[in-house]
Amino acid sequence: MSTTHDTPTLSADGAFLLAYFTPATDDGEQVRLAVSRGPRPDAFDVLAGGRPVLVSEVGERAVRDPFLLRDTARDLFVLVATDLRAHTDGAWERSTRRGSRSIVVWESVDLVTWSPGRLVEVAPPEAGNTWAPKVFRSPADDTWLVFWASALYAPGDDRTAGSHQRILVAETDDFQTFSPARVYLDPGHDVIDVTFAVHDGVTYRFSANAQSADPDKTTGFHVFVERGTDVLDPAFVPVVVDVGRDELERGEGPAVAVSHDGTELFLLVDEFTGRGCTLFTATDPASGTFVHEPSARLPETARHGSLLAITADERDRLLGALR
Repeated sequence: MSTTHDTPTLSADGAFLLAYFTPATDDGEQVRLAVSRGPRPDAFDVLAGGRPVLVSEVGERAVRDPFLLRDTARDLFVLVATDLRAHTDGAWERSTRRGSRSIVVWESVDLVTWSPGRLVEVAPPEAGNTWAPKVFRSPADDTWLVFWASALYAPGDDRTAGSHQRILVAETDDFQTFSPARVYLDPGHDVIDVTFAVHDGVTYRFSANAQSADPDKTTGFHVFVERGTDVLDPAFVPVVVDVGRDELERGEGPAVAVSHDGTELFLLVDEFTGRGCTLFTATDPASGTFVHEPSARLPETARHGSLLAITADERDRLLGALR
């Protein structure tokens, strides 16, 4: 059982830490945290009274899509996020053509006290944006792979016309120095929010992949799931095109985790046009069957984030310090 980023085996008395943002308001585009009330991410205690726990003072001074990981080699927790403020102008054309080429990085030894956020440029000059960074170990387990979405433009392009989103990847050991980015996935149309989980030895790739060629656009508006051998497998095989199609108006921003006993895969999908994050589960993800759990109680209006397995001691420390 693994989620492919450094997490301990979650015991039955452990929990999940959810990092998320909320809809665009004056302080919505900052990092909030919540702790699950048990070993399943179906009910949460919101930390710090629902106020932001981390506030970006760099770049666009707002962040979205926070992703948490445990770096056991350095005995640190790391949080990376999209450097983007959409609340002030909602100018998505600006943000995809001349947006930030950086991500924001925070580090902590205990999940309570965090370093100042730092702005790290990872995308190349031809990128128009740098969205939804996710971090996983390389198959050789010798470096971190950072994945994100960018629209790419040719040198000299005036960027008056848009470009589709691809997934890029770069390597790092310390989240300060990164290898040159390369294209990881380019299906010829928009794909964003790539993330991974390993269940029963199979690597599953989740994305918001508008891959449908249907003229009526009845598919491609939800989460796309594929299976492969590892995160760098060049030949992932589709499992299901539209998780949540029957339950959600639209869905993106998948966040995934595996239960402490390895029997369940948890999938949070951001219904960004409606309720925000909602929970799906699968006991056999290879079958493509993901069951919606509408009774799950996620933090109100929680948007695209991530789940990190934590120990009972870590949970208690967070609740004691940030309740």
